[in-house]
Amino acid sequence: MNAGSNVRRVHFVGVGGVGMSGIARVAADFGMAVSGSDMATSAYTDQLVAAGIRVFVGHDAANVDPACDVVVASTAVPDTNPEVMRARELGIPVWQRAHMLAELGRGKKTLAAAGTHGKTTTSSMLAGAVDALGLDPTFIVGGMVDAYRTNAKSGMGDYYVVEADESDGSFLNLSPYVALVTNVEADHLDHYVGGIDEIRATFKTFMASVPADGALVVCGEDPSLAELAESTGRRVVSYGFSPACDVRVSDYATHGVSSTFTLSFPDGTVVESGLAKNPGRHNALNAAGVLGVIWALGLDVASASAGIASYSGVRRRFDLKGEAAGVAVVDDYAHHPTEIAATLAAATGLDFNRVHVIFQPHRYSRTASLADEFGPAFAGVDSLTVLGVYAAGEDPIEGVSGRLVADSVRACGSVSDVSYIEDFDEAIRSVVDRAREGDLVITMGAGSVTKLGPGIVDALSAR
Repeated sequence: MNAGSNVRRVHFVGVGGVGMSGIARVAADFGMAVSGSDMATSAYTDQLVAAGIRVFVGHDAANVDPACDVVVASTAVPDTNPEVMRARELGIPVWQRAHMLAELGRGKKTLAAAGTHGKTTTSSMLAGAVDALGLDPTFIVGGMVDAYRTNAKSGMGDYYVVEADESDGSFLNLSPYVALVTNVEADHLDHYVGGIDEIRATFKTFMASVPADGALVVCGEDPSLAELAESTGRRVVSYGFSPACDVRVSDYATHGVSSTFTLSFPDGTVVESGLAKNPGRHNALNAAGVLGVIWALGLDVASASAGIASYSGVRRRFDLKGEAAGVAVVDDYAHHPTEIAATLAAATGLDFNRVHVIFQPHRYSRTASLADEFGPAFAGVDSLTVLGVYAAGEDPIEGVSGRLVADSVRACGSVSDVSYIEDFDEAIRSVVDRAREGDLVITMGAGSVTKLGPGIVDALSAR
């Protein structure tokens, strides 16, 4: 049991998601009586059931035990959900996901990875770095970590590593001892109606929650982020390729899908570092941020660097699905223009003849607000197939479809071969017709596009 928490019994509504399932798993490991529900089973609910957690399929008021101390509802669950309504009838507090995430960290030093992009990679890499030092952390992240084959693990150590999701502002429930912030950009504009100014203000509040003896580790590649961090009055450690950064990345080089680079720290420590399976300058920056946290904590950066050198990544982050007919097929979660550009910069720097992308826009609101930014994001690829928008629970917006993205790419001339295809089978046939030996195919987006990879491999094999 986490000695800092008074919660003994908890029910999770929407427990099958990657974030909620991890919280439920750790809550159970900490000795809480845990149950949950979701509309369908998944790999995550299967893991929960295997761990002895009761999972209901479907939502029903009867699923809520009146003895519950708390009911936790995911962001996607409406107030009209029968379990949420039943909890309120019974006088049981209904918490946001991040509230429970914070509750589990009571009595521990929370290390939180935040930012518009890169949260899952950095938080999982940070968990691995702390673990490599023998400190047995508890971690909860937003993806399946290959090295652990899970998205969460409870440990006996003092450190609690979490992914801090800003999408609905609820990350302000967290009280991080050290906060790692990768970047701050316009996203989730359905929640942040005040735009980038509201987003920056919210991140400033988050960063200001770090105690005086803690630290902010921020990417210095974005001067405005460093300035925002400095304005909180907290200790700031910046990282990046710039000589002005506290943790400086230099001598970056790629070797197939691996990379090497040098990290220089403010106390004169120099570490020859690298990543075995995660190409791209953005991943070198992620590693620098992680080791910046280790340095800020006064821990052994050389040993931590050795620990993350073999970091195998998170599912859906440049995740190899297979190879057939000499064509490699990779799946990637990138769905924001900045993420797309970073992933494709890494991909086009690898030893492939041509790169073909199947992209599924995620959310109507994001597609509408960032349409113009998608155009240049795909620069350097040889062909682009755009699918219909993955709604992620949103209602359609008139005039907004994947065609907006395709038209934006055509308008800026960043890709010569662009098509808009809504049917998945047709999209598979299209990319298989284009791909030749030595090429790379990437399925990209945060939605159901991830299902296409195996079908592409099969179609290539049958060609």
